[in-house]
Amino acid sequence: MSLFRYVLLLLVISSQVYAKPLRFVTFTIPLMVENRDKGLFVELTKEIARRNNIEVTIDLMPPAKSFLAFSGGQAEALFPALDGDTPKNGARSVAFYEKVDFVFYREGHPFSTMKDLSGKKVGLTFRYRYARDLLDNKKIHFEYSDDDVTNMKKLSAGELDAFVVEERSGLKAVQLSGAKNIQYKASQPISKQEVFYAFQDSEEGRNLAQRFSKTIAKLKSEGVFDQIMINHPKTKILE
Repeated sequence: MSLFRYVLLLLVISSQVYAKPLRFVTFTIPLMVENRDKGLFVELTKEIARRNNIEVTIDLMPPAKSFLAFSGGQAEALFPALDGDTPKNGARSVAFYEKVDFVFYREGHPFSTMKDLSGKKVGLTFRYRYARDLLDNKKIHFEYSDDDVTNMKKLSAGELDAFVVEERSGLKAVQLSGAKNIQYKASQPISKQEVFYAFQDSEEGRNLAQRFSKTIAKLKSEGVFDQIMINHPKTKILE
């Protein structure tokens, strides 16, 4: 087979691999995933797909259902994914974000460390991924709500002592809840976790992970990544 025919065959095979739309599953996160068309992570996903000539459909569902759909092989990818979200030997992209959680509290009642939360009633959002050392702390009394806004309202009303949430999601929840008495210490995160795209443990999945990783690196080198991620600057609230 001539070199020309070989290259042509590779191009044909490549075009056929992603002939069908690829299903990506995710869940609502304030600012990051507002709906299937809006949100920082959604915009990033669409830009990566566009640059690779890949057609993707983004399906929003409750967190547990999205994890189940992905682990059951009903979707090609899950985002945002953290350690523990991928099946054994599953493929993953390079990290594109760092989930930095902070302790939000009411004015005059500052908390920022694990020690500060000992014996306190702390809000978490149902089915979100949190650092293991936080969840394993038996001295903290956790109370779950379905979403960040509900937790922020409960914190503002004094039903919670604190609320642990990712920084920008938390700030967005402050806006949406209308709370005026909420603060956090921006210099003292309580935990950090890498965020990436999780793909199936298959040849297609590994190929997608590699392509997404390369494109993420290119977007960063071009400055496009920062343009997407700082599209919505953080809201200023007093520490």
